[in-house]
Amino acid sequence: MTMENRIGGELVESTSASRAVDKVFKRALKTSDSQVDDATADILKTKALAAYESAKSIGFYLGDLNGDGRIDVEDLKAAAEKAGIAWDKIDPDLKTALVAGGVAGLGINFIPFIGQMLAIPAFATTTAYFYLVAKITKIRK
Repeated sequence: MTMENRIGGELVESTSASRAVDKVFKRALKTSDSQVDDATADILKTKALAAYESAKSIGFYLGDLNGDGRIDVEDLKAAAEKAGIAWDKIDPDLKTALVAGGVAGLGINFIPFIGQMLAIPAFATTTAYFYLVAKITKIRK
């Protein structure tokens, strides 16, 4: 069963991704002790949903891709390329959020059997959260 929301005045179907973004949006506002108007909230949520989807695509390929024994920015770049996302074209705030999101998602990834299934949503949700915090912080300045 899906729910419907209005984002930017348009009726959209609510998915687990949009519900996750709604939750992290509220948490990011609370964490940064900020408030934004409805129009700004809609823009931020739309951008955060795109960040979530990008992180989800990248997370599918993320691992120690360069074989150096750790998962770092170089692995994120390689995973982004495998996902068809040009690293150089990614918003700098999203790059930072991807690194932070990677820390959360990768710890779960090592759990046998269900790790990958849980790691990708954790990575995507954490990335969206840190992306929103960065954007909200810039608005406050």
